[in-house]
Amino acid sequence: MAELTRSSSAASTPSGLKEETLLENYFLLLSQFAYDKAKELSEKDKDVHKLSTAASWGTIIQCLSQLAAAEKMYMSLTFLGQKRFNPIGRARENLRNNYQFLVQEFQRIDSLSQTPVTARSDLEVLLAHLSGQLSHYLTARQRLMDLYEQISSVAVHRNVSFDDLVTMVTDIIQAHSRGFHHPLLSPLKSSFSLECDVMRHLLQAQILMSEWQCLPSLLQLNQAHTKLASWANMAAIKEPASKDKPTPSKKGFVSTTRASVQTGVYHWLARFKGLLVSKFSLYFYEVLSKQAVPVEMKSWASKTTDDFIGKITSFQKKCDALNVSLVLDSHGLKETYKGPGYHHPNRITEAPEGLNTFPAILSIPGERPASHWPNVVMMINDKNTPDLSNQDKINCFYDKRAQSTYFISRVDPRIYLVVVFETKKSEKDSYVTNFMNDLSLQLRCSKILSSLKPGSK
Repeated sequence: MAELTRSSSAASTPSGLKEETLLENYFLLLSQFAYDKAKELSEKDKDVHKLSTAASWGTIIQCLSQLAAAEKMYMSLTFLGQKRFNPIGRARENLRNNYQFLVQEFQRIDSLSQTPVTARSDLEVLLAHLSGQLSHYLTARQRLMDLYEQISSVAVHRNVSFDDLVTMVTDIIQAHSRGFHHPLLSPLKSSFSLECDVMRHLLQAQILMSEWQCLPSLLQLNQAHTKLASWANMAAIKEPASKDKPTPSKKGFVSTTRASVQTGVYHWLARFKGLLVSKFSLYFYEVLSKQAVPVEMKSWASKTTDDFIGKITSFQKKCDALNVSLVLDSHGLKETYKGPGYHHPNRITEAPEGLNTFPAILSIPGERPASHWPNVVMMINDKNTPDLSNQDKINCFYDKRAQSTYFISRVDPRIYLVVVFETKKSEKDSYVTNFMNDLSLQLRCSKILSSLKPGSK
């Protein structure tokens, strides 16, 4: 009786309505990272294949099944294998091949609509229209793959800059944001736009922080946070029930054991945002500390993804360093250096001179050591200082007159990490050099960018 009812219902369904409903549900599932369910949906209803009035429906269904599998591979980032000849490397090529095959298939279906055929059904016209836009979407996907490959190689290839990456993602947005606009594809378009926008905001925040621009970088981080929240809400990503798992307030992203495998891109972007929030809290600690009492500030900092203040304070105490500072080279800033915090654009401030052109934007445990600052500035400003332009190099200098040792490394293009000891220290002191290397790699985002590749530490 139930079978008879379903058959009768299918027979009375207006032409194309059932297919449109399936397509609507399918693209919604893709936007929710439910790739297995989308694949199952595209394969299970055999009656739709047989009863459809569109000759291309069977081909569309097969393509959608492959698309769900390809999107799952893309979102899990398995195409970023470190080695080209291992199984992950083959997965990378498979994903590109799959996308390219689907582009060709969708373009072929779209081209059929250009051939004069009498009595072409509305469903055929719809499928051709969707196919043309899906081929555009998959072309954009391949460009995003290129972007992630470039991002993951920044730590290794110095010729790739954050400015280059911003240009890449901006070009992708401008070239493809209007390429797939059909209402049935709106979930895909929203997901694609949010992914690109979040990436652009985060990369711009990194650039602005490296130039020590407080308010502009904060606005970019806020935009990234808002759009990540919108993406999570749209995709129905839920917070974990277990308290020992990361939560948005503590780690900057949400996760579940089931979803984390299929939401790699989302989780990586959320982790990237979490790191940049931690970096912001470090670079502009002096500004933020004026908004709260020390106890509250310490508590807030400890809840960021990386408690850099806590790590630096612990390091300074354990190795008995006189001072740990982040030093800004204010030469060549877009605007005259005015000190920490927001300053009205019309406020006239004299440009700093002498030692003040290298202010300490962070100094632990207290004010910058004035008696040592000439040596610090000399090391930064001296063109003969060996390998100071090499971000992987830690320079060590011992001043016999001051009986003090200085360690210095370049974190960002104009920001330096300086550790001062009022004693003689070996330049090979592993505790000091390991700490400085690790902190520098985190602050210049090398670790988070490299972590895109599966198997990276």
